[in-house]
Amino acid sequence: MAVIQDISPQSDGNPLPGILHSVQWQLSDGFKGYSTPHDVVNQLRLPNVEVVRVRIPRVLKTEGVLVAGNQNGTWKTDALLLLPSPEGQSPALDGSSLSKAQTTGPVSVPNVGDVDIYVSTDEMVCFLMTSQSLSLSKGDSRVRLASGVQAELQSAHGVNRLSYPYGSRTFLVVGNAAPSQLVSIANRYTPDRVFFSLEGHEGDGHVGVGT
Repeated sequence: MAVIQDISPQSDGNPLPGILHSVQWQLSDGFKGYSTPHDVVNQLRLPNVEVVRVRIPRVLKTEGVLVAGNQNGTWKTDALLLLPSPEGQSPALDGSSLSKAQTTGPVSVPNVGDVDIYVSTDEMVCFLMTSQSLSLSKGDSRVRLASGVQAELQSAHGVNRLSYPYGSRTFLVVGNAAPSQLVSIANRYTPDRVFFSLEGHEGDGHVGVGT
């Protein structure tokens, strides 16, 4: 099991150490400990959101995904999701391979939005539905998807982000996969397909995530 703990705000602007130390892993043999930066498999930074995939100390077949939000300059781990380690799977994620990848399944995370995360051995792709308004930054490009929707594509620090408005909210596909892979995914996975099982996902209400 795991326990999410409150942490002190990080003064150096890097939330990762605090996010990792906010989750204490507790094993059946009495061991208690934390994942370290060496245990991080993937890290995605979105506007005011961090998604961190980690190995669990002394556990081989299960990984953790920590979803943290930034509220008024303070980072807080809002959800901890578990999924099987994707051993022996294709290292790449795209529109055709995503259905075979390990996934957390769609959940609503307080202070973040609706989230669904897929992983392969090397890559992580996160779908996010958020009420945040995201503006086009310098260096972004526009991509027209198969549905006719025009999306914005941004690349920074090894992370690629594709986004477009959906009603009053914003739908994002974010990952360390190549831009062409994200476009392939976005062509097949619309917001309705990703979050169809979340009642009222077009609204602003959220369901709490237990740990």
